[in-house]
Amino acid sequence: MYRYIIFEVISVFLLTLSSATITAASSRREAVNKLFESYNVKGYNKCGFHIIAHYLSLPNADLSIKAALQIRPTNDTSIVSPSGKFRIHFDTSGVNQPYLYSSTGQEIPNSTFAFADTVASICDYVYHVEVDSLGFPPPASDSGAGGGNEYDIYVEDLPVGEYGYTDWDDSHPIISRANPTYATWTVIRNEYQSTYTEGIPAIEVTIAHEFNHGIQIGNYGLWQDDLYFYELTATWMEQVVYPEVKDYYQYLPNFFDNVNEPFNLYDPNTYAGYERCVFGIFVQHEYNVQLMKSIWQNMAREPVIPSIEDAFRHIGVNPSYAFQLFTQWNYFTGYRAALAGEYGLTTYPQSENYPLVKISGTGDLSGSGVDFSDNALSLSEHFYQVNDGPDTVGMGVANTNFAAAAVRDTGTYPFSVGISSGGSNCVRELTGGYCLFFNVSNYSNWGLVPFILSQALEAKGDVVFPQPFNPAFQDVKIPYPFQDINGPSLSIYSVSGELLNTLSGDSHLAYYLRGRYFLWDGRERNGKTVASGIYIYVLSDGSKSIIGKIAVVRN
Repeated sequence: MYRYIIFEVISVFLLTLSSATITAASSRREAVNKLFESYNVKGYNKCGFHIIAHYLSLPNADLSIKAALQIRPTNDTSIVSPSGKFRIHFDTSGVNQPYLYSSTGQEIPNSTFAFADTVASICDYVYHVEVDSLGFPPPASDSGAGGGNEYDIYVEDLPVGEYGYTDWDDSHPIISRANPTYATWTVIRNEYQSTYTEGIPAIEVTIAHEFNHGIQIGNYGLWQDDLYFYELTATWMEQVVYPEVKDYYQYLPNFFDNVNEPFNLYDPNTYAGYERCVFGIFVQHEYNVQLMKSIWQNMAREPVIPSIEDAFRHIGVNPSYAFQLFTQWNYFTGYRAALAGEYGLTTYPQSENYPLVKISGTGDLSGSGVDFSDNALSLSEHFYQVNDGPDTVGMGVANTNFAAAAVRDTGTYPFSVGISSGGSNCVRELTGGYCLFFNVSNYSNWGLVPFILSQALEAKGDVVFPQPFNPAFQDVKIPYPFQDINGPSLSIYSVSGELLNTLSGDSHLAYYLRGRYFLWDGRERNGKTVASGIYIYVLSDGSKSIIGKIAVVRN
């Protein structure tokens, strides 16, 4: 239906469009695309917004490229969306002509106007969610610069991997200040068959993403040093508007592998912010969408980090606590997601599909304990795991120094964490005389998030485990509650009363979080592994004895 709402009659437009204009438009597109390609050598960047912002801030930026970035594309046709709020610009021939594709990946003939119609419909829905439902203000008016008062969407041939970009004329801010505001326009690619997400879902998340950039720049301004949060929020908005589309999955490994980097790190080539959209998901589901909007409202007057702090404090939440809770969510992904539900903890709605977070160190508990000494950057996370027989204790260390992050302090701060049988700074007592300890110079800038979830840890101290016991995989552990008066000993009998083995001496004792245990490997005196069945044990310290049963199950 939109094909009849054509901004210019194509034939007349082509007659009046000079060859110089066509050449200029081609040169503009080539210059912009070369810039994107120079930043996107590893196929990381889907959005050109932060690339434009970063490049315009460079003191040695090429003036011809800067000039090209400040010019709108030129297309031969446009339609207005049903709501009248968007104008979709596209070409009906040439390299920029858009097409839809079939489910088999084949270009659909004569689908140019259908592509434009689809974009128009998507634009109206995105506006309905982001502006009408969520209450964000619409992008700033461009006073008809694109041919009308609508928000302008241009369709072009873009480099492989580039979904789209939001652009503006940085020589003409609406409000000049530390975070200037601008009227923007959006450019999207003319086919979505060469992207991680393909087809109409790719168009949907592109419009949701880029329109959000228009909202950001037109209302809250551009904080040049906080580009990561612009991309973080726009990527988060994709799953708010279209939760069924999981395009953001492609970036999650980059975050979960780099949690020990500062939360506010920005690298235009490898760490632009898409991957940290999980922070928006965390805020949305642990608190509400309006808290994200509050952060942006604060950004009209201050940069991101203080805006986050003020938004949390406004709802009565300590920002340090919120970051520690974010650390907890980041641990419960992949197979650990089920543990979160089992123990009544919250995490991401699709966390079972998220990658596992990077573990900075692991260790086996023995003797006096295990200690991890490390250094952390401001607003970063480190995770450690201590193995103790059937038990695993996880520890998340969160550096919550918002003040240092706000000034982009690149210093590292030392800490030590672990499990010990004594010592100071015990933050959590464990059974067996152990404690979880945490040592830092200033506790107000840190958080320790323990993950003690194994059912074995919660079992009573007189339980033999594992039951049943498979000698092919591990030793059976029999609680040893005695004092070492005459030395420990263990006798194993068949149910008929035949003595199969006798072990003695401290070398058979092991120390776990729940106490001391006598170990048996499931073998008789001759070294042969016992068959599946029930066996009787007698555990003694030379003066007292305990009798019990062990179930053996072999493969």
